[in-house]
Amino acid sequence: MKELIRNLFIIALLATAFIVDSCTKEPDQIGTSIIPPTDKLQYGRDTTIVIEAYSVLEDSVRTDETSQNIIGSYWDPIFGITTAGIYTQLSLPFVGHSFGTNPTIDSAILKLALKGAYGDSTSYLTINVYELLDTISYGGTYYSTNSIAHSAVPLASKSLIARPYDSVYIDSVKYAPHLRIRLDQSAPNFIQKLFSTPTEALGENAEFIQYMKGLYITAEDANMPGKGSLLYVNLESTLTELILYYKNDESDSLSFSLVVNAATARFNHFDHYGYAHADPVFKQQVIYHDKSLGKDKLYLQTMGGVKTVITIPSLKGLVPEGTKVAITEASLIISNIDASSIYTAPDNLVLFEEDTTGKVYFLAEQSIGSEYFGGIYNPTQQNYYFRIPRYIQNIFDGTADTTRHLTLIASSPSVRGNRLIFGGTNPILPSLSPKRLRLHLIYTFLP
Repeated sequence: MKELIRNLFIIALLATAFIVDSCTKEPDQIGTSIIPPTDKLQYGRDTTIVIEAYSVLEDSVRTDETSQNIIGSYWDPIFGITTAGIYTQLSLPFVGHSFGTNPTIDSAILKLALKGAYGDSTSYLTINVYELLDTISYGGTYYSTNSIAHSAVPLASKSLIARPYDSVYIDSVKYAPHLRIRLDQSAPNFIQKLFSTPTEALGENAEFIQYMKGLYITAEDANMPGKGSLLYVNLESTLTELILYYKNDESDSLSFSLVVNAATARFNHFDHYGYAHADPVFKQQVIYHDKSLGKDKLYLQTMGGVKTVITIPSLKGLVPEGTKVAITEASLIISNIDASSIYTAPDNLVLFEEDTTGKVYFLAEQSIGSEYFGGIYNPTQQNYYFRIPRYIQNIFDGTADTTRHLTLIASSPSVRGNRLIFGGTNPILPSLSPKRLRLHLIYTFLP
């Protein structure tokens, strides 16, 4: 239940954080113009505070009935191999269909609508399709580590370059990007099972999904560093279907499709293989908990991968003891982004509080809106920022809950394949480089 509440919270948090912000102004300068220039009210600013941060493994993420799904495999030179597969039911488009007398297959094509990709989309992928041996429960809760029993031998296996942004032409007709995998030549028993579907199963979808439990569609692991990609799949698109072209004793030109829709159970399975293929320095911090390495580099990865824990110091030594301070501006700045043309930076990051039990909490600034709160990638300055003045004020006042810390993740963790490497808390000693993960403060001294 704790894990369910946590994932529902993050889903709600992501929904408000995903709005795109067109503001490109550096947050360091925001706030000074509104400070009254009086003799009794002074202000100061500080960017030398050194915070503590380190990256750790993320828990699994909830992946059932998401807005899009992921299939593929890529080998990141730093993070290692990540592979994504889809478990999905197939639904009847309508009830009461009959295949007629002596149906014979001409072709069976599994089509998967594509919405984009992450990684090297010019690499070859090998996609395997398996029959499920157990059912998926619609309305059930499934996470990225869950799996369902499937056949040992694939119904189909196809090596391809996906071209997720190119249109597909069939008989001179232009279609949106999609994969096409033939099943009829390699899966005669599966096709015959479809043709032999009992009348009662063709008359009610609940009966059909008990008879034909669905498919597991996955990719073979990427075999070279820097190669492979993750494909974004729209299972609810009208282009996604298993279409049978067949004939029977009455007609020689027939077709019937099995589809995926809003009432079809499905979920994603993600595998990082324990980061066995990751860079040794990455593993030393993320796997073996060497927090000191967070001074140099920090990491994020979606798909139940990696998050970063951030702790702000007490700040008691920043001003003389007993001095009253009002925080005018406080910005957490994430910079020194390592984003190649293949592994692009996430559009958004998400920041929240988390306690020692894993329970998560909204920050008060989140309720103001993403244009204020931040978290959106600025490609010009190659950074992100979050405004957290209320959070910092509580630290100054001694009212902050010391059992909680800040947690940073990449947005859309269930439906995007993003990763991020960025500057640690103090990567260039002792100069306190402006490219480090830093907290920028503007504060007023109150009379």
